[in-house]
Amino acid sequence: MNFLEMTTEERLQSFYEIMSSVGDFNLVSYDTQGKLLSSTMPVNALHKLFQAAGLLDYLLEYIREKHDLIILSIAQGLLWSASFETDAEDRVTKIYVLGPVSTQDLTSETIATMINNSQVTESWRPKFRRILKRIPVIMSTVMFQYAVMLNYCVTGKKVTAADIVFHSVKSSGDSPQAPKRDRIQTYMAEQELLRMVREGNLFYKKALEKAASVSLGVGSGDENALRHAVTSQIVFISLCTRAAIEGGLSPETAYTKGDAYISDVMQCTSVTDAIQIGHSMYADFIQAVHNRRHAQLFSPPVQSCCDYIDTHLENKIELEGLARRVGYSEYYLSRKFKTETGMSISEYIREARIGRAKILLATTEMDIQNISDRLCFGNRSFFADTFRKVVGVPPAEYRRQHRKL
Repeated sequence: MNFLEMTTEERLQSFYEIMSSVGDFNLVSYDTQGKLLSSTMPVNALHKLFQAAGLLDYLLEYIREKHDLIILSIAQGLLWSASFETDAEDRVTKIYVLGPVSTQDLTSETIATMINNSQVTESWRPKFRRILKRIPVIMSTVMFQYAVMLNYCVTGKKVTAADIVFHSVKSSGDSPQAPKRDRIQTYMAEQELLRMVREGNLFYKKALEKAASVSLGVGSGDENALRHAVTSQIVFISLCTRAAIEGGLSPETAYTKGDAYISDVMQCTSVTDAIQIGHSMYADFIQAVHNRRHAQLFSPPVQSCCDYIDTHLENKIELEGLARRVGYSEYYLSRKFKTETGMSISEYIREARIGRAKILLATTEMDIQNISDRLCFGNRSFFADTFRKVVGVPPAEYRRQHRKL
C-alpha cells in the first residue's frame, strides 16, 4: 500500500515505531479545544509541562489563523513540534504534538524548575524526575527534520525546515541572570544568513549582526576554543556553499570556493583568523551569487571561462589555458569574450581580482602587501595604482571606509 493511502493514524503509527527505536519520544494529540485525546506514553506529566509552559494555549490561539508546521520551545532548551490535521474546508480538526526533546543535557536545577512549574503532586515528583531524565537529547537541526516527517504523516504535504514557524516562551521559573543559548533564535538567524547567500543580497550586514547577537560565539585563548571556531567555520562554509548553488552559482564554482576556504580555515592558528576567514567567505559567496543573478546571459564557453577565473584568482591565468579549456582558438575566444561581457579577458581578470581585494580589505586584517601577493598583482605599488584606478581610492582608504564586520 502507498504510504499516502494509509489513514493518518496508520501513518503516525509507522512514524512512531521508527521514532521509538531511537529514543523515548512522546506523540500526543489534542482536539481544537485543548482536550488530550491520546498519548504514546501512559502518563500525562509531560502534558502538564506542555500546558504549564503556556504552549497549549498558544497553539489553540495559533490555529485560529493558521496551521503551518510549528516548533515551540521553552528557555530550558526543550522543543516540541506541532502539526495539524484539517478538513475539506481547511479547518483544523486535530493537533498532533511530538516532544519534548532537549537540545542540551538537563541539569538537576533545570529539572527541579520544570517540576515546580508543572505543579505535579508531591507523590508524582520522583516519577516525573525520572521521566524528564529520559527525554531524548538531540541537536535542534535533527528535531527540525523530525518535525518535517511528522507533518508529512499528518498532512501528506512535503515541506522543508525553512518552512517551519517558531515560537519561544520563557517559563515563569526562569532566572533573569546567566542568559542561555536560544537555539531556535540561532537557527532562525542562520536561515536568514543563508537566504542572503541564495539571493546574492548585498545588504546582508544587519543579518550578520543579528546572527552575532543571538550566538554566544566561541571562547578564546585556548586550544579547544580554536578547534571549536575552526569546526564552526567549516560547517558555515559548507552551508554557504550549498546555499550559493541554490542561488544559481555552478557547483564547480561553489565547491571550489568552499574547498579553498575550508583549507584556509584549517590552517588557522587563532580564533580571530578563523572568524575573519568566515566573514571573507560569506561576503565572497554573496558577491558571486549577486554577480551571477544580475549578469547578462553568457554562452556556456564564456561562462565557463568566467567561472574558472573567479575561482582561480590566486593563480596565474593565461589566455592559452582558457582557450584550451573551452576548445576555441585564442583569437576567437578573445573576440567572443569581449562581445559578450563588454571587456577583454585581462580586464575581466583585473576587475575580478579587485573585487576579491575589496572583500579582503573589508572583512580581514590581512596586510595590503599580502593581499597584493595573494592576488598576483606582483608588487604593492602596482596593486595600489590599479586599485585606485578601478575603485577611486587607495586600498588603505577603502579599508577605512568599508570596514564592515
